[in-house]
Amino acid sequence: MKQLSYLKLNKAETRDLLREINPHIDGSDISADSADILSAALPFYPGYRLLEVSDRSNNPVRKRFLIYRSDDLVVVDYTNGPVYALNSRCPIAISQDNVVSYVQFFFAFVRGKHGAFQTVESVDEIRWRDDPTPNARRSLSEMINPMSIKAIEEDGTYIISANIIFKNALFQCEISAKQNGIVRLANEKLLVQDLPLLDDVMVA
Repeated sequence: MKQLSYLKLNKAETRDLLREINPHIDGSDISADSADILSAALPFYPGYRLLEVSDRSNNPVRKRFLIYRSDDLVVVDYTNGPVYALNSRCPIAISQDNVVSYVQFFFAFVRGKHGAFQTVESVDEIRWRDDPTPNARRSLSEMINPMSIKAIEEDGTYIISANIIFKNALFQCEISAKQNGIVRLANEKLLVQDLPLLDDVMVA
């Protein structure tokens, strides 16, 4: 995920952590000999880390994501339930410095009923099936801007200007992020549709 700094755990750290998390991930028994774990601090969840667990015994490599603290563990299932439950008990700590990172995290690990939303801040972040022509790339670059805080409401809700990919279309929108971590999309404006994207972007 963007804006996070990952560290790779060594074999001993991987083995110790797998003893804790194996019972929670689909009843799996991932071996430290075939696993890699990347860890990143989550600034909006003090004391928690995002874990990316790769099981190389599967082909293709199977990845699982968990939000971890020594006394708490959340398995990412791409619904908002586990995330919102964690937000209420952490509690979440959203600020001007980390709200964009939180929104990127949210859309990376929570999918809607009709598919995934991918936040993008440049043409290079779009996962193309076929590379766009130079003219198309230039045109898209003029439409896509980095995420930015547009306003902060009286209750502390952040309104963020963003571009998102949904299925095979590019949108401009506003994203609201409340202090309790609830995220909503609003004022979506279609910019381009029928983009030639990879299938893993076009989640059904």
